[in-house]
Amino acid sequence: MLDDAAMAVMTLNGGSAVPLWNTWLDGLQEEAPEGEEIDVAGLKAIFAKALEELEDMSGAKVGDKTMMDALIPASEAVAAYTGDSADELFDAAAQAAAQGAEATKQYVSKFGRAKSYGTKTIGTPDAGAVSMSWFFQGLARE
Repeated sequence: MLDDAAMAVMTLNGGSAVPLWNTWLDGLQEEAPEGEEIDVAGLKAIFAKALEELEDMSGAKVGDKTMMDALIPASEAVAAYTGDSADELFDAAAQAAAQGAEATKQYVSKFGRAKSYGTKTIGTPDAGAVSMSWFFQGLARE
């Protein structure tokens, strides 16, 4: 399923976000176990691998006003989760991603097309961070 999602993303015309999403989804897929079921330990492993893959490609960090502003806190919430409920894990990740996306309103864009607008980007959330937050919101609702 994750491989299919990565391939579907590659067919989109979304500028620089497409290879970033594809890299992240591929990272999830690479670490995913065979079969239909995955436990919390497995979820933690696949999200750690996916973040590692994207960090290797992107170079962006929290505060750069990118999707990483939502993804890194969400991934940290996944890694820090100590329970055994996937629902609770996704809730924690979704909350962290939403807070990260909201925080981008105060940042100046350092990557992508928005970089050329400088301080004019302050007050507007980063679209990549918002979309990553929505991904985690979707997981939390399932």
